[in-house]
Amino acid sequence: MTVTEGLPGLRSYVDAVNDQLGELSLTSGSSDIEKAVSDALSLGGKRVRATLALLWCEVYSGDFRRAVPLAAAYELAHASALVQDDIIDNSAMRRGTDSIVAKYRLPTAILASDLLLFNVPRMVAKYSDLGGARLAKLFDLVGEACRATTWGEFLDLQLGQAASGTESEYEEMIRLKTSTLLSAPCASGAIVGGATEEEAAVASTYGEALGMAYQIQDDTLDLMGDEAALGKPLFTDLRAGKKSLILIHCSSHCSAEDRRFISGLADSAAPYTGAQVARLRGLIRSCGSAEYARERVLSYTSEAKRALGSVRDGIPKSLLMGLTDYLATRYS
Repeated sequence: MTVTEGLPGLRSYVDAVNDQLGELSLTSGSSDIEKAVSDALSLGGKRVRATLALLWCEVYSGDFRRAVPLAAAYELAHASALVQDDIIDNSAMRRGTDSIVAKYRLPTAILASDLLLFNVPRMVAKYSDLGGARLAKLFDLVGEACRATTWGEFLDLQLGQAASGTESEYEEMIRLKTSTLLSAPCASGAIVGGATEEEAAVASTYGEALGMAYQIQDDTLDLMGDEAALGKPLFTDLRAGKKSLILIHCSSHCSAEDRRFISGLADSAAPYTGAQVARLRGLIRSCGSAEYARERVLSYTSEAKRALGSVRDGIPKSLLMGLTDYLATRYS
């Protein structure tokens, strides 16, 4: 599902990115690896990162089209990260269908992830006309986003293996794993649109705050959402032992017996019973953890909107405002 289902005004932006991705030679063949790459891009999600790059370019240039190759670069990086995420989590499903690793097996999934990622610099290189310093900044932003995402994934694994985690540890992890891959396309799109360093920094601030809200909401949906709407099994993060803000808060406010119950769910390979799910969700509600997570989402959403305060009024700003609200309140 792309963002156009919640925000129809973004249709032309998403279509432009999909057209660019469709022109990649590595998606046009019939070999397993080419089909895996094509499937990875179609399962890549809502096109949020691409849309952010286009909107921030339009803020400063009046035309989003200049940033289409850049937007495609971030979609390639994101799709690569999702393939690796499913490999690490041993996930058989992605958005209601077979994950790449489940459908094509591990060796092909690894190579498909590599192909996606290694095409990122080729897309960024299309901006050679920007000049040395600005082109170097684009490469630095995308490289740092990929580095931070990888490190954040590692911290996620480490936190999952720990007996407990703190809110600050969780927020640092999602800042790296998720927020950087939203702030970078915002700043990059602004640069392509002709923004100054200060203006690009505003775009980055917006993207980072939006990324924090997005991930906290995503983690909440894994526990409290609707499986049919999400298109993937619930409780996948809990079963993998991963920490989330909502669980960290709940564990710090419930009894020792309840904490043992939650730990037992994380260690269980069997499907959860209706009684277990009801007890877990009841604990989350009684401890005020769902409400607390929602407050944090709204806090980061407000931070993102404050960053937009310095942006001139117009269609791109209105669409960014709408996108911010959509991501903070989505249920899938």
